[in-house]
Amino acid sequence: MYLFSVVMPTLNQSAFLETAVRSVLEQDYPNVELIVADGLSSDGTLELLMKLQREYGKRLRWVSQQDTGPAQAINTALGLAQGDIIGWLNSDDMYTQGAVRRAVHFFKRQKSAQLVYGLAEHIDARGSFLGRYPTKSPSTPVPQFTDGCFICQPTVFMRRSALEEVGFLDESIKTAFDFELWLRFFKRYPKQIGIVRQVQAYSRLHAACLTQKERRQVALDAMAVLARHFKEVPLHWIWTHVDELCEQYPFGFDKRPLLQQIETFIGEAKPYLTANQLKTLVGELRSDRRLAVAKAGLIATIQPDGWVSKSVLIKCQWNAKAPKAILVRCNAPWPAAGKLHLKITLPSGVIQLSRIDAPDDFILQLVMPESEKGGCMIWTIETRNGFVPAKYVHKSTDRRKLAFQILELVPEI
Repeated sequence: MYLFSVVMPTLNQSAFLETAVRSVLEQDYPNVELIVADGLSSDGTLELLMKLQREYGKRLRWVSQQDTGPAQAINTALGLAQGDIIGWLNSDDMYTQGAVRRAVHFFKRQKSAQLVYGLAEHIDARGSFLGRYPTKSPSTPVPQFTDGCFICQPTVFMRRSALEEVGFLDESIKTAFDFELWLRFFKRYPKQIGIVRQVQAYSRLHAACLTQKERRQVALDAMAVLARHFKEVPLHWIWTHVDELCEQYPFGFDKRPLLQQIETFIGEAKPYLTANQLKTLVGELRSDRRLAVAKAGLIATIQPDGWVSKSVLIKCQWNAKAPKAILVRCNAPWPAAGKLHLKITLPSGVIQLSRIDAPDDFILQLVMPESEKGGCMIWTIETRNGFVPAKYVHKSTDRRKLAFQILELVPEI
């Protein structure tokens, strides 16, 4: 009977740790051990581990020591693991019941298999379903990893002998160390990787998890990994993070102006881009209307070409004196005359309705409530009509329903 060893890094995640531990040690396959590597937590994790160890005995082992990050913690646990098969579950994730048994069955049937992974679902901090992980088949060509990782880490089980051959995690990588390990496995064992087509794990997304807190580092690490394994890193890795910055601004962790954040990111990503890619990127950034319209602490969630289809948010944040109002200069260049209907939801929740002639230019004045002396505001502007370019422009493939463009945001001081 195979011995399954599951390694689990943790740091100040006592809120989720017990659920994760029980999802491992209460599997319907008895021969499972769990090794937890703690990075000196201060939230009651050690007391919880001692309590669980009294319950599960030798099946649960743990260490608590300073580490340089999760990759080193995982490698520490791997060095203590005794199993023939290795799994890796983060302390905020969960196995589904039967996950280990299904992996055992796969390895018994496929003697040459060196790694197997399964389907996964994202859950939130309370365990509510968020969506399916975009898993792809092991027959997917390796270069498609440049589109993004299609293996959900907590679903993976590996033969210990294969892991020792390809090597443990690269501790120099802060976030994308799992991504890099999968690439080594796919290159070393291209025909010896399998899939369990059932949900094997729940991957938890919450504000404190690594990939949510360090989005820029995740993007940079992924590009560094791809540059190591492939000749070129697609520009969509840059644009994905630029989109995230535009979506978060001005309420994200980084309080600098949006353009400054993007310039810093491009500078850090430059070593992974070719000269032609960099030239293309600079040109596309200059034509991005989101960046042209944005001001310090002020942005409209328009599309990159400036259009609004169904709704747009006007987000404003200030540190000292609030502007009296935000002027939103707009244009509705419809190919045929009509009436643009707008529903504007103020920060107070009050709704205002407007009817605008199209085609025409117009200005919306978003007045700041007098009682607000500092902080942030969001206005929501919704539309219910527009036009589809493909119906009016010969050979156009643009089937978006477009309502109006935002040309400029002007804070009235």
